[in-house]
Amino acid sequence: MMRFENVDVIDTLRKIMQHNTEHYQSDFEYDIARLQKAAEDSHNSRNFLWMSRGFGTWCFEERDVYIRNTHAFNTWDYYNHSSENVKAFAVEIEALQDKAVVGHVFELDYKTHIEDVRKNCFNAQSVEAVFKHPDSNNGYIRRFDIDEYNTNWYSIGQRYGEIETLRYEVGDEQRLQDVLCKARQVRILNTTAGSLEEYIAAMVKERFHSYGYTRDDMVFTTPGDVFEALEHKVPVYMLSKDNIREPVTSTDEISYHIFHKGIFGMAPEDKRLLEYLLALPENRAELFNWTELNQIYTLAIAAGQSGDLDKTAFKTLEAIVYKLDRVLPAPLEPAENVRERDEEQEV
Repeated sequence: MMRFENVDVIDTLRKIMQHNTEHYQSDFEYDIARLQKAAEDSHNSRNFLWMSRGFGTWCFEERDVYIRNTHAFNTWDYYNHSSENVKAFAVEIEALQDKAVVGHVFELDYKTHIEDVRKNCFNAQSVEAVFKHPDSNNGYIRRFDIDEYNTNWYSIGQRYGEIETLRYEVGDEQRLQDVLCKARQVRILNTTAGSLEEYIAAMVKERFHSYGYTRDDMVFTTPGDVFEALEHKVPVYMLSKDNIREPVTSTDEISYHIFHKGIFGMAPEDKRLLEYLLALPENRAELFNWTELNQIYTLAIAAGQSGDLDKTAFKTLEAIVYKLDRVLPAPLEPAENVRERDEEQEV
């Protein structure tokens, strides 16, 4: 089990989500808002439990998960027998630095964690509700017995208005805090500081291998990105057992593969190109790195001097033209010529 220390929490969770959550990635926007709000106010809870699954994400205050029959408890417990690819993490927020939420992210063994929650959870005795007040920025507070709230929550909402925050109270808060403190100590002992990139690579490899695709030439691709890749004419593949990969050529193929719980992949360089194409112009990095720019200059000089390029040079030129071919509004004519000359050399 890994932990990622002193990291940009939102960026870290986003990268995990992008490689594990295939549908409803927009759920993560709610998680971002919750974590940012917690980081902005030191009075807020700064300990959360976060889950990425095949069909969305969840983010809850850690304390709420340990209180029986709360929304957080019921939801966190629900996926124990789910077939979805559940990845669970604990998040500890340290500070807000230059608008970045900085803290620590701990990988959890989800099933073991569920057992701990069930064993050590508490019953709620009452609930403190903060209602929005039309004439105040601070709202107003009402406290209800837990049975009264559970029975009459709808009429309570009608009477007092929209609830801004809800806090469940237990009989012995100190015991609950002791349980949470012990859980935090356990996850430090059970995790090792590691690299997020290595973790994601291992996670994707495990997923592909469990499906039956054991070659390491593809990176994980969500169905949403598959549709985008098809639209931008960037190669994307349907992966099958026994290392079979088939290029996607239509939206019907995508839908069929999704329906049969298939997985998709792209070559790493094509995934980077797609990310470039999908990024807003102001957020785009350079299309060509310094190595490629130097190669462009070298190839141009070589072509101008001799008019004769070797096979390696043609491969490099083809990759460069391939990128431009998809970025520029109109396809470049030389693209096919480069491929044809390359094929001639292979023959």
